[in-house]
Amino acid sequence: MSDGPEFVVVGAGVMGAATARALARAGREVALLEQLEIGHSRGSSHGRSRVFRLSYADPMYVAMAQEALPLWRELEDETGRDILETTGEVDIGEAALANHEALESMGAACERLSPEEAGERFPMFAFPPSKPVVYQPDSGITLADGAVRAFVDSAVGHGAELRERTRVVSLHPRGDRVEVETGGGALACRVAVATAGAWVRPLLASAGIDLPVEPSRETAAYFRLDGPMRVVVDWDLSPLFYALPDPGRGIKAAQHHAGPVAYPDEVGEVSEEAIARLSAWVGERIPAADPEPWSAETCLYTNTDDERFILERHGPLVVGSACSGHGFKFAPLIGKRLAELALS
Repeated sequence: MSDGPEFVVVGAGVMGAATARALARAGREVALLEQLEIGHSRGSSHGRSRVFRLSYADPMYVAMAQEALPLWRELEDETGRDILETTGEVDIGEAALANHEALESMGAACERLSPEEAGERFPMFAFPPSKPVVYQPDSGITLADGAVRAFVDSAVGHGAELRERTRVVSLHPRGDRVEVETGGGALACRVAVATAGAWVRPLLASAGIDLPVEPSRETAAYFRLDGPMRVVVDWDLSPLFYALPDPGRGIKAAQHHAGPVAYPDEVGEVSEEAIARLSAWVGERIPAADPEPWSAETCLYTNTDDERFILERHGPLVVGSACSGHGFKFAPLIGKRLAELALS
């Protein structure tokens, strides 16, 4: 076993890349290990866009999004990339009123609209009668592939070492060090940060940590739309439906927590049943769009029982399981917090 860098980050999705960047910017020696390659389509961080929103029923998440927003802008300024596009978000349903209350409590801009008012403001949507509508103007999308690449480039630019095609098979704490076993041999580091997404539970089991998460495989579909688009969430439906701009191509639509339990080493297939549900919803809620999808893909969620994030330190191991299907928007903040845990 060879001595490795001071810090090893396992998994170079958006959370791992953000963590490696934060550690490298702090002047620390860090290696970022990725079992496949940056931007691969097997995990949770690939694709053209993800929702960035402040709209939550829990004020804690509103505050986190408010804290993450300027960190995204800082990454844009550093790398010269456009990453976050502000479109505003339209929330539909009685359940959206809790979001309105939380947004107001945190001083975030928001408006409550009637269906008639919303229809005049946002003619791309069809609003159900008697359902309240909440509008939050600071929400939008992150350009996902570009965001991951920006974090990686920044990390490497600050001295981090990137090792692609390096799968970590086990982690073994040895006193105040961690033995990181890869398919090509072992290395020792002071702190290992596990940001392995859907692979994180079996990885941490090798260190004696039983992480209460379960992966699922979700289906997203893409639809043609000419004209402007906002983020839209149908909160009263279960599982809820949402759509967001797919820049230059139309819209991306999905349901939240609608997919089956996943085995991440298996190549996933899109669900035809999910696509049919999404087509019906798009036809009803976004009548300006073509309800026949032109493409579809899968994405892995790594879920806790209440969608919380798990950010913990166990001796020389730091756990960063920060998804549950809604983590991407917080990536620069989560990376900062995980780096702080690793440095503590």
